[in-house]
Amino acid sequence: MDNELIPIRLSHLIGYSGIGAIVRGPNGLVVVQDTRQWTDRQGIPAGEPIPYVERVRAALGIKEQLCKPPVARELANGRVDGTSVPATRFPSWMRCPACGAMYRWPWRNNQPDHAHHCSHQDCRRHPKLEQVPWVLGHPEGYLADVPWHFLAHQGTRDPSQRNCKVQDQLRLIERGYEERILRCGACRTATRFRGDERVGFGQGRMQPWTREDLVSPMEFTQEGDKDQAQVLAINDTRVYEPVAESVLVIPPESRVRKGTVVDRLYRNSGDRSRIDSARVPLARKGILRELTTKYRCTLNDIETALANLDSGYPLYGENLTPGQLRESEFRAFLEVLPDQREDEDLVTCNRSEEWRELGMAVDLDADERKIVRGIRHLVRVDRLKAVKVFRGFTRLGGEEVVPPDIVGKSDWLPAIELYGEGIFLALDEDRLKEWEQTPTIVSRLDQLLPRFAQSGRDDPNPVTTRFMLLHTLSHLLMRQIESEGGYPAAALIERIYCANALEPMAGILIHVAVPDIAGSLGGLAELSEPRRFLGILIRALEHSRWCSLDPVCSRHEGQGPGLLNRAACHACTLVPEPACEYGNTLLDRGFVKGDAADGLPSFFGTN
Repeated sequence: MDNELIPIRLSHLIGYSGIGAIVRGPNGLVVVQDTRQWTDRQGIPAGEPIPYVERVRAALGIKEQLCKPPVARELANGRVDGTSVPATRFPSWMRCPACGAMYRWPWRNNQPDHAHHCSHQDCRRHPKLEQVPWVLGHPEGYLADVPWHFLAHQGTRDPSQRNCKVQDQLRLIERGYEERILRCGACRTATRFRGDERVGFGQGRMQPWTREDLVSPMEFTQEGDKDQAQVLAINDTRVYEPVAESVLVIPPESRVRKGTVVDRLYRNSGDRSRIDSARVPLARKGILRELTTKYRCTLNDIETALANLDSGYPLYGENLTPGQLRESEFRAFLEVLPDQREDEDLVTCNRSEEWRELGMAVDLDADERKIVRGIRHLVRVDRLKAVKVFRGFTRLGGEEVVPPDIVGKSDWLPAIELYGEGIFLALDEDRLKEWEQTPTIVSRLDQLLPRFAQSGRDDPNPVTTRFMLLHTLSHLLMRQIESEGGYPAAALIERIYCANALEPMAGILIHVAVPDIAGSLGGLAELSEPRRFLGILIRALEHSRWCSLDPVCSRHEGQGPGLLNRAACHACTLVPEPACEYGNTLLDRGFVKGDAADGLPSFFGTN
């Protein structure tokens, strides 16, 4: 097990298979260890720094450096080459599916996995052992094995049973559907195991691999302790919730010329440190001459590059304000960049003029012209780069975010670069301002806001009428792109740009992004051809008017998690979870299609 290499996608490692998550490997369940363990044999952090992410860090308000997770590969002889992300087998208890006998750490006897069979003398079949599918979680982020011995004995009144110290004679016996009996063979005590028990966690602040961090030994107390942990099935969504954020790389960082002298110096902090540490001019000149040979350039090229770095390359002193993430991205999509190169990290083609000319085509009817006028900007995104940063995780819906190194002392965060393409559109602001102030539209939102306030959520966009319109329209477009463009909806990602402030925004980016320098093949960006996109938009709006569950869906006052959706269900609007920024909530077809009977106007004016 120590040398077993479990393949995993980097995008999963920054998501639901990240640090602290329980992952299924070929031979059992493991939990991913924290970044303090992501080191090479010399104890040096093995992650590779990601360059040109100053804007990303500023937008997210983080000071830590961003580094890629280490990647190892398995050689033909079965040995592992490179540094891998370590994991610990967990839960540490295994159980016989026939007799219920429980074993802790049976793999510690150095037997191969296939040799882990029940050895209990009363077992007739001696089948292969299975890991127990329950863990103990805490709202502050801690995770541990279920205290089986404590649960078996906590309810007994017999002093001899209550004081039983025998740990290796436990059985978990299944009786019928969802009925389990936890029994101690030493003292004969037995209790029912429900799978949702609560116990006091004591001082055992830990993860399964961090026993050296314990303040004191694990302690469990009777129910009623204020500091309660809960038994959960490993597939319960409350066991693990990653906290990750994705930021697009935009100019000027997206426009840097790879391979230039200034680029190579920017990436090589060691060479810059050597120059800065030179005590006399002669020593400095000698180092620069070495670098001219290394970089195959002139001394003047090195001096010019150093001057650029001193001037703040690549941002050159640009003031970066935390929280201005979406506003900067929105402006970047609308800006027509001169002399774009194919190797830049943001390559766009503004097709807004072609879109507006389409609105004057003689073969369009009145409703189709209204639809065209509802979209102000249409942009083909041939290439984009996103940086996804893992900031930690939570358990049981707790507010405490556990950082990637568990203790919050690391100077770096794991992150990955994602490459892809997409379509960006922005609604007509004049029409939107008129529509969002309609009393019936405002009244419909007011019915949802109290439920949103009760949910305690802190979403990146305020919940307004324009946000509900943009978010629902985004889902309808993704479903239509899946139908017509050949892209599975789970591969698509939405990004909503919404603001009513001094710099209003009303945009949608639908894109794909994969952890590969090649990105995708251009099929999604091609859908931005104006006439083709108009067809997609028209059919998406048509599908918004009717759901197979209507009239129930259209008349719903609240459905979905927290009742935060209205006219939106799996039959009409919801998409796979990875595609939605907001957990498939805050959706309502009523804001898109309108309803003449209720006096709701359609934004596109086609109801």
